[in-house]
Formats: sequence, C-alpha cells, structure tokens
Amino acid sequence: MMDKIDMSKYRPFREMARTCKTREIGEKRVVWPKFHLESYFKKYRARILREADVEKAAELWRAGYPEVYGSNYDFVLYPEQIRERVVLEENWERDRFEKEYCMVIAEELEASKLVGAALLRKDDKNLEIEYSMITTHPDYRRQHIPLGIGFAIAEKIAESGAEYMTTFLETWHDITQKLCIRRGWKIAGIFPGRFTRWAGGNREYRGCVVYMYRFINQGQEYVTKPEEWSLAPEVRKAWEYLERINREIEEKAEEYDIERLRRLIG
Repeated sequence: MMDKIDMSKYRPFREMARTCKTREIGEKRVVWPKFHLESYFKKYRARILREADVEKAAELWRAGYPEVYGSNYDFVLYPEQIRERVVLEENWERDRFEKEYCMVIAEELEASKLVGAALLRKDDKNLEIEYSMITTHPDYRRQHIPLGIGFAIAEKIAESGAEYMTTFLETWHDITQKLCIRRGWKIAGIFPGRFTRWAGGNREYRGCVVYMYRFINQGQEYVTKPEEWSLAPEVRKAWEYLERINREIEEKAEEYDIERLRRLIG
C-alpha cells in the first residue's frame, strides 16, 4: 500500500465544487454484487459466470460479438484471459473485491445453454461501473435476452457502492440505444472512431459509439453545475442541446420496478 501524501501545501489549479457537495477522500471501492435472476420469460435465468462456463462463454462472444476481435476488449474471446480477468463464482469472496471485470450470463434453463452475456467493468477510485458490452447468441436474438440480464443487474447494482455508470453503444445497433434511453440513461455524445472493430478476415476499421451515463447512490449530488463551468461557446451550445434532449429522456424514463417485472417475466 502506498503511503498517504500530505496535500496541505498544494492548491487546485482552479477552485471548483462551489455548486455541489464535497466529501472527505477516503478508501473507495466498488464490490461486485451477486447478480442473479432465477427465471425470466419462464425459459432463462441470469447468473454470475462459473469456471465450467468459461469455454462456452468465449465461444458465445465469438459468435455474438466478433467485432471486438483485435480491440482492447477482445479478451472475452479467449478462455484463459476470461479466467484471469473476470470474476468467477467459485472464487466469489475474493474475486468480487479484486477482479476488474464481472460477467453476467443468461442461461436457457431446459438445455443449460449459454445464450447471452453482459460484461461489466469497475473503477474503484472513480466509484464507477461501465456496462462494457452485451451479446446474444445469434440463434436467440429477438427474444429479449438482454432485457432479462438488465433486470438482474438493475436489482443489485446499487449494492456495489458505485455512484456513476457509463456505457458505450454501437452506432449500428439502435436496439440497445433505445433500451438505455427507455431506462433513463443520458446521452453524453457520439465518439467517432473510438474503438477498433473487426470487419472480417484480417481487416479492421474504427467503429463509432454512442456514450451514455447515469448516476446512482446520490452520485449526482457531487457533480459541479454548469454555472461554474468555463466552456467555449461551441461546447456550451452542444451541452445545452444535449441537456434539452436528456431532460426529455428523464421525463419519459421507465424505472425498474423489480417486483412488477418479476411477476411479468415469471
């Protein structure tokens, strides 16, 4: 553990946080909750990845989201890297604190087959969870698999201690964009060329993604307000336009009512 440094003789470059709450800096940690939904749509369940799932999970990602090949997230295509970097249920009490990534899988109950998965990444010091990626097996698309995984995550996510959530969504997949908007995620912008993406064979391109965010656990109380920002006119214009859109999203958002959803999905 690094020694704590004395910052008392230093000052921030600019005085900020006049329009929001502040707090003492202490130990910050995001701890993975045990995401689980025993059944949904009477056919599937969502649960944490197990050792026995690893090979099948890698094949699922290869079949459902091969575009990540050659990118900084392509470790999901390789079983040995999944074991090294992702929480496993067998090592839960250790991994939930130490591992950066968590994978929530969807399993078809009758066949015990992996049909979908979501990858989450945590940032302890920023108290952040990134909804990194989600995939569905090609044979199970249009069966609302991601919706069930999302229910399982939503039920437990506040227990993680995170207060800020981010996600990036492919510009060629508006279904996930619409799902996030329905749930109240706000739009941060479009990042052209943010990630390398596989184009087949040994070819790649730079994919464009939509960035979205939302707060939990009162994280919004520590966010500086626009009144104290210093923005170039063009940037302020972009912010004001986004804010109008995000206010509309907030007004129409459908909150997760877990008990109602449990009854709905069986």
